Amino acid sequence: MTRPIKRRTFVRASVAAAASTVLVPRLALGAQPINVASLTPNTGAGGPFGPKISAAHKKVAEIVNAEGGILGREVALFQENSETNPETAIRAARKLVDVNNVIGILGTWSSSVTLGIMPLCQEAGVIQMCTSSTADIPIQDKKGLVFNFQALSPVWGRAIASLALRRGFKSYSVMALNNDFTKSMVGTFVEQVKAGGAEVLNTPFYYDGNQSSYRSEVSQLIDGDPEAIFIPSYVTDFTAVYKEIFRAGYEGQVITVSISTGSKFKDAVGEAANGILHGLPVPPIDSDAYKNYLRLMGLEDTGGVQHPFGTAGLDQMSVLLLAIESAGTDNPGEVKKHIRRVANPSGARVTNVLDGLKLLRAGKDIDYSGASSEVNFAEESGSLKSREFNLWEIKDGADVLVENIKS
Repeated sequence: MTRPIKRRTFVRASVAAAASTVLVPRLALGAQPINVASLTPNTGAGGPFGPKISAAHKKVAEIVNAEGGILGREVALFQENSETNPETAIRAARKLVDVNNVIGILGTWSSSVTLGIMPLCQEAGVIQMCTSSTADIPIQDKKGLVFNFQALSPVWGRAIASLALRRGFKSYSVMALNNDFTKSMVGTFVEQVKAGGAEVLNTPFYYDGNQSSYRSEVSQLIDGDPEAIFIPSYVTDFTAVYKEIFRAGYEGQVITVSISTGSKFKDAVGEAANGILHGLPVPPIDSDAYKNYLRLMGLEDTGGVQHPFGTAGLDQMSVLLLAIESAGTDNPGEVKKHIRRVANPSGARVTNVLDGLKLLRAGKDIDYSGASSEVNFAEESGSLKSREFNLWEIKDGADVLVENIKS
């Protein structure tokens, strides 16, 4: 005998069913998914950052799919490891484009990887979203398909030099890892410190990574006893270089970029790290968007280097999906036209993807303000208009903020 349904149970079930139908858009039955790729440096030089970027990509896709997807279609995310290696990345990108038919490849970190896959993406009309810094990126982007959620290297160089000059150093020497990331950074660093009245004692030079020894390079760098030395690099080579600097007994100021001085570096050199100055573009840590990132990813505010790449991953996926919703199609040629429409100031300010989708579906214009930055792109390129920079000093194994500027 079938037991009759109680009225209270029936009403509660009916309300729940109505809510799922009206408040949460359903995925359209049989609709093709919107294919998006996450190509991140989960190993190699970018290994400390790649997993955080890919985790943020996945989280946004999950949140959006739980609320009915984009244009009634599921977001299908294909994730690959670039290994911070251009050859590996090109093979992965070829599979993502030819087999998975993605409309965008998000998350490339090193400049060599972003540039390495660019010809393939340009030919296929695939959108790229990266956190790479070489000034060659906007030059090589002939189709307006690349959107960079990181400041370009020349901006890094000027910002870190400005912060260093405020510390009063009057003489510098410079060397750097030989790659796309550092070369244009060194040029603007030198220009800025000279403009500020300081002297550069050497002709800046570049070294190759993975050397067995950096003794001769360090000897050349500290010749003339400069008050400060600037060494933009990655964590693996900087660790080896810094050990040589410490053994040489150099007592001046060491300045580098913050991606060189993470926990692996501090663990490797211990108390010898104290006193190092390092700079990095940083998220707006007091913003609602940044706090939302911490909440979504289950992270706490440590007061140190504040998740510069994970936050960019969140913003990349959010901006791409909002642009697809705004365009009404996942055709990359149309979507790229809507990226600035949802990201640059033009409508109601939103700090998370779901609020943005709600307004777009109501016919409103939006201005997405991100967890990594304001996410405002230049009209002439996919480069950011500005970023905040911090300069930290390592004290007792912790990063202590020295100064913040906007560049």
